[in-house]
Amino acid sequence: MTRSLSTLPFPSTGLPVSRSLNRLLTLMLVGSSLLIASVCVAKPASRVFLNGRPTPVFFNDGDSFAVLEGPLKGTHARLSGFNTLESFGPAHRWGTWDPHELYVVAKQAALNARQGEWHCESDLAKDGYGRILWHCEDLIEDDIRKGLAHAMTVTADPASPKQLELQKLAQAEKRGMWAKGIPPFVLTSLHSADEGAGAETYNRLISTEDGHTEKWKHQDLYKDCEWICHPTGACMLYVGFQHRYGASQAECLKH
Repeated sequence: MTRSLSTLPFPSTGLPVSRSLNRLLTLMLVGSSLLIASVCVAKPASRVFLNGRPTPVFFNDGDSFAVLEGPLKGTHARLSGFNTLESFGPAHRWGTWDPHELYVVAKQAALNARQGEWHCESDLAKDGYGRILWHCEDLIEDDIRKGLAHAMTVTADPASPKQLELQKLAQAEKRGMWAKGIPPFVLTSLHSADEGAGAETYNRLISTEDGHTEKWKHQDLYKDCEWICHPTGACMLYVGFQHRYGASQAECLKH
């Protein structure tokens, strides 16, 4: 008696071909899905020498990263000595720039950091958010030279002569963030008066001339998605930290 091909035994399992193929295809599809999912969620690792130790890290943006392996695994870093633009959304505006154009510059800074190999030093001191402060001079100089970052101190003191030399060159050649104007200051952080617990409220201004910090003190209450502009020309979009990402993300960031 002749049996149809669909009921012939599958050599490796003894099951009918149709059932075996279905099972095999199902396993292949599940395996492929798991592989694709693992690739999609994997964070692109960059090699950074942390106090001389080669370490894989993930750059969240141009001036912060998370340590993926090694003794400091799980810690987060804030890079000192410079500043890249905010990347939670189109948050900056000055000159003839459209905010979305400067948002692209912020994303370029993150990409530049991820693609390089850098050397960072730290005494493991932390900032007010619990992040370890690292100084990565080679990354600082590379970003500033490309106009992807600006020199910055958190005091009234100027940035280093080398950084300022590179910044002036980037400004003269209209690289990166300097392509459509150079304001006297860049707004790097905003704080509504109702954020703190009785602390002094101020917005941080960074000089584009020498990188020093000035505190723009105020008692104003800000609302999410409100543009705050300094009289010297720099503007920044206010969005409370808790509304920058996730399910409670502010409406102005969803486009």
